[in-house]
Amino acid sequence: MTRNRAEAAWTHPEAKVKGKVRRNKAWVLIGMVAVLTVVIVLAWARLMNFQDVTYEVRECTQPLDRDSTWEQVEAANCQTLPTEGKRLTLWAGGDQQDADTVDDTTWTFESVPLNTVLTAMEIRLTDSASTVVLAEPENEVIRRALSGDASGTRWSANVGSRGPSTYWVLVTP
Repeated sequence: MTRNRAEAAWTHPEAKVKGKVRRNKAWVLIGMVAVLTVVIVLAWARLMNFQDVTYEVRECTQPLDRDSTWEQVEAANCQTLPTEGKRLTLWAGGDQQDADTVDDTTWTFESVPLNTVLTAMEIRLTDSASTVVLAEPENEVIRRALSGDASGTRWSANVGSRGPSTYWVLVTP
């Protein structure tokens, strides 16, 4: 269908669009990058599951190892020990962290990623120990047996991934 010239004769001469068509492509691109960045950061935080993690040190009367059952942990009569003179250090993603809060028997680390295999811990004791294990009281299992140095005062292990937010460090003198 073609238009006749007479069809648009009634249009006012000032009704024409004047100027350049402006396109804000740069702002659209910046907005998209900002939204994408926010989505990635939120997804990363949710995936890594950042939480405060507490480690409590306890002394047991019987030696425990990686294969010990929770009944053996209960039979070992593990009692809380004071943190005084002891030091617990955490490595999360390669960064060494000291505890944010230390009270009589626990160390608390803030904002630790629970869903990563890059978390490790080290405890330095004032007295020599024969065994040290890391236990999950919520799940009633022993998670790891720690490796010690020759003097038996420095113990460390990889904590592993998808752990709870509360651990017991069970020490046998």
